[in-house]
Amino acid sequence: MSTTVIILAAGKGTRMKSALPKVLQPLAGRPLLDHVIQSAKKLHAQNIITIYGHGGQLVQQQFAQERIQWVEQAEQLGTGHAVQMTLPVLPQDGMSLILYGDVPLVRQSTLEQLLDVSAVSGIGMISLTVDNPSGYGRIVRQAGKIQAIVEHKDANDEQRQIQEINTGIYCVSNAKLHQWLPKLSNNNAQGEYYLTDIVAMAVADGLEIASIQPELAFEVEGVNDRLQLATLERQFQLQQAKELMQQGVHLIDPSRFDLRGTLKCGQDVIIDVNVIIEGECELGDNVHIGAGCILKNTQIAAGTHVQPYSL
Repeated sequence: MSTTVIILAAGKGTRMKSALPKVLQPLAGRPLLDHVIQSAKKLHAQNIITIYGHGGQLVQQQFAQERIQWVEQAEQLGTGHAVQMTLPVLPQDGMSLILYGDVPLVRQSTLEQLLDVSAVSGIGMISLTVDNPSGYGRIVRQAGKIQAIVEHKDANDEQRQIQEINTGIYCVSNAKLHQWLPKLSNNNAQGEYYLTDIVAMAVADGLEIASIQPELAFEVEGVNDRLQLATLERQFQLQQAKELMQQGVHLIDPSRFDLRGTLKCGQDVIIDVNVIIEGECELGDNVHIGAGCILKNTQIAAGTHVQPYSL
């Protein structure tokens, strides 16, 4: 079955207080949107449709070398409206993954799992159970089955107690998107077209909505301001550090390590604090990297000791 990836990337990102569009802000040395595009490519998606708005020209220039269909959302009338904009170019068959340019770290394995569980009923989603669900859309279930998603502003007191929240990430059959999206209404507290309304439409059509939860909570975290960007950067760097340590790399302090690219390591590699690794790097066996070094697109032979603060 063919896979389309729809990426919502039209937001202005006012809270970033930056001239740079939000989806071009860097995480681990790459624009937020680039992380999402690379994930789509790993899934071998036949089509990548990206919805742009503010700063659209800059965004398109940045990804000129990628095979992307660009769709403009001139007015920001909600997530449902954004996906409606894709209908003229959306295939009639296959499945679509709906992702966000400011939710950069959903892992390939999570998206593959979502595609698998959604194939049967034609609609699936990623949810997350959190301690403090305030501000998020709640997932309402009956006898374990998803019935609706209620936005926080529209939720009653009982619904606000629900701790399972909507991440906004869906996998839906294109045939259903063509059927449901034209029927969306903006009759709600925000006066917007909510993508979440397709869940109620699926229930009305007698479909069972599949759902999965990510292995790591930060996979579904979005970025709205500098604080969230810095927090997500640290969570991602710690995860990368953890994976390297599981492969046998000795990081003196994993909280003071930055990988902004890819790193291959031999055995008994030691990396001291505040080392920054960019691009594609490879370290042979018994390599020691001193504190404060910056390595970029570098191959270092076995047994080499790099002195502190080397570039």
